[in-house]
Amino acid sequence: MKKVLFAVVSALLVAVMAVSAVACSGGTKVKVIEIDLSAEEYGIAIEKGNTELKTQIDEIVNDLIGDGVDVDGKKVKFNDIYLEEMEAFENGEFLSIGEVATESTNRDNELVVATNAEFAPFEYISGESFGGIDMQVAKIIADKMGKTLVIKHMAFESVIGSITTGMADIGMAAMTISADRLEEVDFSVPYCKTAQRIAVAADDTRFDECKTAEDVNNVLKGLSGVKAGGATGQTGLYYLQGSEDFGFEGFANLEIQQFTKVSNAVQALVSGNIEIVCADRDTLKVATDGVNR
Repeated sequence: MKKVLFAVVSALLVAVMAVSAVACSGGTKVKVIEIDLSAEEYGIAIEKGNTELKTQIDEIVNDLIGDGVDVDGKKVKFNDIYLEEMEAFENGEFLSIGEVATESTNRDNELVVATNAEFAPFEYISGESFGGIDMQVAKIIADKMGKTLVIKHMAFESVIGSITTGMADIGMAAMTISADRLEEVDFSVPYCKTAQRIAVAADDTRFDECKTAEDVNNVLKGLSGVKAGGATGQTGLYYLQGSEDFGFEGFANLEIQQFTKVSNAVQALVSGNIEIVCADRDTLKVATDGVNR
């Protein structure tokens, strides 16, 4: 996907990259154990029963993950957006969707999107602008619907509530579709597959012989007095704590800590305050790459 749609802005303005200062000042290097521990899909949360909006969004999402959507005379596919964002992060760059409204003034002509913009590469704030895979998709959806995009940044655990109370039309926050969430909102067709992974210190050899998710789980179950962390309300934390909704057994043997965002958990890993971080693999990669630069 050509970058004519999205301006490149400095990586240093994003909170995730602030963590890299720790590594530069002599902090511990970290590594991701590249074994998927789950299989999940992201969807766009929509007011329950709003079949008209769901139909519109499903059509656009199906086009994005299929043959593509026409944007300024070019076909844009979801995979193009995903690869562009990941390449930008590899190069220490961020892509902005440009200026967007953050307050609603005319709901009839707006698509109000609730997000937690602290989950790069899917959503983040750079300076005063939003960027990320989800935000690029949100902009395309709004444009295709002939609506003005309004983005409301909030705590992750508030996203669904903002939809059920009518404060937002949809939620895009790299949100895994789950049975519990489907009791409160509807979801679009899935647009992205993901999985949980863990990160540890670069010199931690405990997982080096692991080949499968079962191997990783067996090592985790055998630990004692070890501190592990994940972000509040996110699947990585549920993986550690256990969740009937997600089908995670959890690890009662671990001392589990909660952080407001994945990058904060990684910073705690760098600082030696915890030994393991669990998070969605793309966000974990971005956060760990940042501290290892």
